[in-house]
Amino acid sequence: MKLFIITPFLTLLFLQSQVATNKIHEAKFITLGGIDQWVTVSGENKSLPLLLVVHGGPGDAQSCYTDVYSDYEKKFIVVQWDQRGAGKTFGKYHEQTPNLTIQQLINDGIELAEYLKKRFPRNDLIVLGHSLGTAIATDMVVKRPNLFKAYVGTGQIASWSESVQWLFEFMKNKAIESKDSSLLNEMTEIGTPDPKNADQFFHFTRSRRKYLDAADISWFDTLQKETVKLPKSEVNNLDSGMMFSAKTLLPYQLEENLSTSALNFKIPYLVIQGADDLFTPTEPVKNYFAKVVAPRKKMVIIKNAGHFAFVTNRQRFIAEIEEFIKE
Repeated sequence: MKLFIITPFLTLLFLQSQVATNKIHEAKFITLGGIDQWVTVSGENKSLPLLLVVHGGPGDAQSCYTDVYSDYEKKFIVVQWDQRGAGKTFGKYHEQTPNLTIQQLINDGIELAEYLKKRFPRNDLIVLGHSLGTAIATDMVVKRPNLFKAYVGTGQIASWSESVQWLFEFMKNKAIESKDSSLLNEMTEIGTPDPKNADQFFHFTRSRRKYLDAADISWFDTLQKETVKLPKSEVNNLDSGMMFSAKTLLPYQLEENLSTSALNFKIPYLVIQGADDLFTPTEPVKNYFAKVVAPRKKMVIIKNAGHFAFVTNRQRFIAEIEEFIKE
């Protein structure tokens, strides 16, 4: 009788140990582009596809928000990378961070992808770019398509000048609706916005947050709660890294135009966009997507979602990626 009781118990222990053994969680500095950069690798099973997250911001490192990505870790091995000038990587070098350019970030990302393919030769590698990270991820897959199973973009960058014009018209209409005479007079005086004038852009969009999608507002609230859990030094690194990266990379952002420079892809291409994105507006993204040539391409627009659909609509987002890579 005791044997019948013990055997299922031992079987259960064995299965639990197997599940634990199959999990992976690593967090360490890896040398990329000649400097140490912080990388985390987490998943429920070592056989899952790799999902390399290329964060936006610039400098908006995501590795510290472990709870936010736990759903992704059930379906993917999630690779978070604090880019040169961001998060824990910024914390190691601060303002002495060398060679912070978009081209160097692209090279760093390719080097990380090479490392992952050597480390996990049997696992497919999908790159997920967000916001400015879509520009970095786009060049990564254009230059080294052999490393990747698919490209996924969200908060997709298209044409900066087209986005500026769209946001100008959006803010002008909101000024009319709300009878904001001060903003309306300012925009009337501008006439046609100059996409290379950063001060002008940030000034006429200063009240943009009032019109954010409810999901994005909720995400900012969540972000505040998550940030409170972090050590003060880590929060300082996040904030200072974002300021440093924004100042350094701003000239690139003002010139960016993927809708003319990156149209041909050799791997499947997926864009998942929040319908109400006020940071990378969806209409210019639609125009860009129409020009893209890829073996397979798909654009998904999520209603009642904004710039942060990948965290505010996680289950839908994960399902869309899974469906796309299985086709």
